[in-house]
Amino acid sequence: MKVKNCMSTNVIVLKPEDNLRTVASLFVSKKLRAAPVVDREKHVVGIISIMDILGTFSPDFLPLLRDIDFIKDYGALDIRVKDVKELQKVKVADIMTKNVISVKEDSDLMVTIALMRKHGFRHLPVLKDSKLVGIVSYTDLLRRFLEVWEGKTRGED
Repeated sequence: MKVKNCMSTNVIVLKPEDNLRTVASLFVSKKLRAAPVVDREKHVVGIISIMDILGTFSPDFLPLLRDIDFIKDYGALDIRVKDVKELQKVKVADIMTKNVISVKEDSDLMVTIALMRKHGFRHLPVLKDSKLVGIVSYTDLLRRFLEVWEGKTRGED
């Protein structure tokens, strides 16, 4: 089975100069979890996820902690309205993942799953001739397997 048979081709893309406020609004309105960042030639230069956006609201050390139950007063971690408004100045290029792992449209699904697991990504850009043609997620992959199992579609050899 190949990626081209389960990827999403109606991809919302971002530009490196887009501001975080606009991107956050787009993620909410379109129910996005990740979006590729492309240059003028449609080459992928990054990817941004909802966790990247949420990460801008938290201290840098937070991902290093397994839990924060030991903190007695969360006031020190509280997010102030003025801090949130300052984030409007942040650009996509400032927080996107720049070392993008991608797959080709004719990549095997098992190879794709292995890459996603190895690198901890839930979405991968799909390329053809080094240009973006789609995005694939864990949900897309699982949907494809279910379609084959349920006999709704035939698997490719």
